[in-house]
Amino acid sequence: MSMRPFVLLVAACAAVPTSVAAQSVGIGGRVGTLGLGGEAAVGLTERFVIRGGVGLTPFEPSATFDDLDVTLTLPTWYNVGVDLYLNGAIRLGGGVLFKSEDPTLVGEFNAPQDIGGTTFTPDEIGMLTGVIDSSDRVPYALLGFGKHTAPGIGLFLDLGVAFLGEPQVRLDASGGTLSNDPSTQDALDREAERFEADMRTYLRFWPILSLGLRIGLG
Repeated sequence: MSMRPFVLLVAACAAVPTSVAAQSVGIGGRVGTLGLGGEAAVGLTERFVIRGGVGLTPFEPSATFDDLDVTLTLPTWYNVGVDLYLNGAIRLGGGVLFKSEDPTLVGEFNAPQDIGGTTFTPDEIGMLTGVIDSSDRVPYALLGFGKHTAPGIGLFLDLGVAFLGEPQVRLDASGGTLSNDPSTQDALDREAERFEADMRTYLRFWPILSLGLRIGLG
């Protein structure tokens, strides 16, 4: 993972005049589409706060794409950005979202499946695996409620989106009688295109919905 965004963030903090040195600090825990995790916030002024966090998904959700049932493994997410408070509780935020690795998917079947226009039995296809390939760092924007650095304990909510660009799906098969057949890979490539078409919105825009509990440390 490139450290350039972190270097730029440190440089931006160093450039802040001493008259707006850190006024308050907050920590919190959250759950949502960025996983289960925690974050920390540093207020440089009453309205300007730098915030970073990490979230992991401790379970593997199921999904259906082009009538194929698969299990997803989602990455660990890291976020670094700034919040601009419009008032004491409402804020606009933006920054960079990082992921530890590309999301992966696995499909194991007990009935014939149409894959790329060709029907395969479970013994023929074996285990279907895939990778959703996209950039390891992308911008995000959000609308938030709740001030992380306010004294005491409170709730916060983030609603936003990360812009993933144009991810690509790669599919493979293993353990089947036809897994290594070139025509099988051709069918998998066609199926990958169907996956991309079926979940294009989700591939390009990752929703941000996080609900958390924060503690302002003053």
